[in-house]
Amino acid sequence: MEYLTGAPDRYNSDGVRYAGRARYGPMVSASSRRDLSTRDQHSDFYDYLGVPWTFPDGTQGSPEKGRYGDVDCSGFMRLLWGYRMGFPMHDSDAPGVGLPRRAHAIAAYAPGVMIIPFTHERPKTLDSLQPGDLVFFATHSFEPNLLNHCGMYIGPDSEGHPRFLSSRQQANAPTFGDLGGTAWLDGDGFYARGFRAARRL
Repeated sequence: MEYLTGAPDRYNSDGVRYAGRARYGPMVSASSRRDLSTRDQHSDFYDYLGVPWTFPDGTQGSPEKGRYGDVDCSGFMRLLWGYRMGFPMHDSDAPGVGLPRRAHAIAAYAPGVMIIPFTHERPKTLDSLQPGDLVFFATHSFEPNLLNHCGMYIGPDSEGHPRFLSSRQQANAPTFGDLGGTAWLDGDGFYARGFRAARRL
């Protein structure tokens, strides 16, 4: 909740803003969409923080000035679980120690267990989910077998619907919202239709 619209800024002893309203990414031209503008992905946790980060293997992530305060979906999970909770991270999509960079790699290689395996189909039951589990989605019709989005399951809402939180391009921020509706894992919403897998760290 410390990254949603309206969240107050919080700073550590070094003056680094580690919490406060986040955005998804800078505006870019999307010529493949008839020159509509969209938000660019590729904003990791160190872009949000605005500080360089050295990973355990010695590689370094350098923040881009235009991405300060931005996190894409996997960058948001790395901000929460890696930077805030101390899970180790690495800066690739390959197997390694800790959380890799992209959603599909986190699903495949992150520590923990797959509690809903990726079978390329929508899960038939959500009974195994617990708050804090990472949830993964395949939302591109042109890449139906790629897990291209992730978020965190937060439990049932007041109406009993399973909810999740993630940073989203269209909303330009971490949000509970869906495309034109509420972000439930059940029903026929955009993300519910694309839900494919879950991992417990």
